[in-house]
Amino acid sequence: MKHVSTAPQPYVRGKTLTVVKPVDTGEVDRIINLAQNESCYGPAPGVVEAAAERARTAHLYPDPSNREMREAIAGQFGLDASRVVCGNGSEELLDVVGRVFARAGDEILFPEYSFLQFSIVAYRIGATAVTAPTKPDFTIDVDALMDRVTDRTRVVFVANPNNPTGVYDSRSDIEDLIERLPSHILLVLDSAYAEYCDAPDYCDGLEYVDRHPNIVVTRTFSKAYGMAALRAGWAYGPAEIMAALNNVRGIGNVNGCAQAAAIVAVRNPEFVRDVCAKSTAERIRLSNALKALGIEVLPSATNFLFLHFPPQPGRTALDALKYLARNGVITRTNEDYGLEDYLRVSLGSAEENDIVADLMASFVT
Repeated sequence: MKHVSTAPQPYVRGKTLTVVKPVDTGEVDRIINLAQNESCYGPAPGVVEAAAERARTAHLYPDPSNREMREAIAGQFGLDASRVVCGNGSEELLDVVGRVFARAGDEILFPEYSFLQFSIVAYRIGATAVTAPTKPDFTIDVDALMDRVTDRTRVVFVANPNNPTGVYDSRSDIEDLIERLPSHILLVLDSAYAEYCDAPDYCDGLEYVDRHPNIVVTRTFSKAYGMAALRAGWAYGPAEIMAALNNVRGIGNVNGCAQAAAIVAVRNPEFVRDVCAKSTAERIRLSNALKALGIEVLPSATNFLFLHFPPQPGRTALDALKYLARNGVITRTNEDYGLEDYLRVSLGSAEENDIVADLMASFVT
């Protein structure tokens, strides 16, 4: 064999999309990070203690089957534990779905302005990411989605509620999509923010799983459960599909501390309800304060707000991000979604939200 003087050539480029973006805050002493949609309320009582206790046996591998964690989740949500698959955050499970159901040349379809991870899943496996236009209010347009379905479509991702826009899709729209989507195409309902949405016409998707052979629902402990650092998530779907996902996920993918913490967390739904009630109250309060300043705020069903800024020099979303950063508040612009006129602001504590409102008042005057 003739040796060619060249470096190994990766199929994946070294620099690609990322859900986390660095922000220059200069030399400020106090930093309030409102860019990653974390819960400022932390985890439920007993969660930290459970993780710390498990850390005392850090030399022992975690249960690779996640049995007790799966049973705790199933018990809380009324599910079949054998069809629960746990992951290193729900992000891992989205990635596993891509690896199981799509290959290079296949298509992964999702609404425009969806969670950036959907594009990353396709990118990692060489599949083609296909987007469909949304309605003007950023909710899904089922007709547009169906127009993008081809004989190469293998997976459809729908984040409900959606990140970064914060809007939710109604039960009627999701059911319309379910009925029209061919049953050989997998529909993944990413319900990472489900706990925050109390709209009467919202459904987290779990009830559809037993009625349809092609639906998987993903959930996470990173948001309302306040466990972002521990990386724990789960998925639920038909038995054969979940068996395939279980075979491809990483062995020991959920570490022992995360398993112990998740078991305690999922058995304390009252805490999560309290977190969501507080978040809703702060969401309304901050939204009203920003609207009073003349800032356009999209309706949100999550723990963050999506703000629209005019393309006016000195008053753009990027200008707002830089102004907030210089004053110690990190937020997120969305030009990588094609939404350069929008700023995403996670909800913080009441004190932190007051700081955001005061800074925005200074920014717009």
